Amino acid sequence: MLATRDGHTGARWAAALDGAGPWRVLMPVHSLAETRLMLGRTPPTLLLIEPALVDGPVHELLRTLQLRTPAERILTLVVTEHEDDTRLLDLLQAGADSILARPFDAQLLAGAVHDALAGGADIAPWVARRLLEHFGVGQPALASQRVEELSNPLALTADEGQLLRRLALGYRLGELAREADVSARELTACVRRIYRKMQWTLRAGDLQLV
Repeated sequence: MLATRDGHTGARWAAALDGAGPWRVLMPVHSLAETRLMLGRTPPTLLLIEPALVDGPVHELLRTLQLRTPAERILTLVVTEHEDDTRLLDLLQAGADSILARPFDAQLLAGAVHDALAGGADIAPWVARRLLEHFGVGQPALASQRVEELSNPLALTADEGQLLRRLALGYRLGELAREADVSARELTACVRRIYRKMQWTLRAGDLQLV
């Protein structure tokens, strides 16, 4: 399902995705009201949405989607053509599953959809830097803190911290995948795990580990 501010953007997204994968593209909508209506009528597997629609920002909508049960879960991919869009971190905190912050490219958009459906996510360098700050990566820690982090499912692993540091320097996931001789999809899945940890740490009062 596509939710964009205007018909031109919606048409570009639809043209890029139509026939590019094993999915059916629904007609784009352009407001929060239309989006909520369509989500209630025909819940999609994945919602592609801009940071704001004609009637306002999408933060509350994303938070509402987070309240759905796992069986009703709708994946969300936030798309913007501005790599330095400061709204992205707030949208990740609100519950976005992935972000694509690049100038429009049909192949990149289709690739981001494939990754999101496979459990992966894209990331911009400045977002990686903000996540390093959020998790305190690189700051000195006592030995007792390090032991606690090793047993904490919400702390970054050494590999996750290293990945964020490289991404923060401007490396792209594809470059790092080739360098490490792994699939790009493995690294996008790692980014998605980091996003989940960030979201849980921000609402730890609701966290229950079974």
